[in-house]
Amino acid sequence: MAKPASQATSMTDVARRADVSLQTVSNVLNRPERVRPATRKRVLDAIRALDYTPNVAARRLRSARASTIAV
Repeated sequence: MAKPASQATSMTDVARRADVSLQTVSNVLNRPERVRPATRKRVLDAIRALDYTPNVAARRLRSARASTIAV
């Protein structure tokens, strides 16, 4: 099933493609030393195949931090 061009690839899509949990994808991106090399490779291959890029705006909302200075 193809995604519409306007819809970005999500971490869930990567997890499905690599046949791992969403938490495993998160660990590969944030704490790769916690993931076995074979699993890490599967996730990284899925990231490349799907052309996944993290959503910076979503990450900032999640962390409740912004990199702007108010004047």
